[in-house]
Amino acid sequence: MKPRKSDSQGFCADLSLSDKLRTEEKSNEAFEIMLSALTLEEIIGLKLECSSRLTSGKLYGFNLWSNTVAIVKEALFNSVISIASTNKEAVRILGITEETLTTLKKKYNIKKTT
Repeated sequence: MKPRKSDSQGFCADLSLSDKLRTEEKSNEAFEIMLSALTLEEIIGLKLECSSRLTSGKLYGFNLWSNTVAIVKEALFNSVISIASTNKEAVRILGITEETLTTLKKKYNIKKTT
């Protein structure tokens, strides 16, 4: 399945998780429509519940509480840079400074800039 061409591609649109998952046949339009009807809390809770089921309730060995903030921040950053048209827009959406954006791009190895 070919990834769809988004109407609102950002300056790092090639990092779109939606496109990547569709290419890997892990997602499709119907799934994404259903997913968009859920709150972020519901999505996170459901993911943890499903993961727990797959491991017979054993999620230990991973310090979920301590790592949650970093996981969410990385996911948020990656999604914003895939949809924002410019650095300025990404800064505005994230509520950070240009310097922080530059630091995050280096941290997550993002080379494209606008």
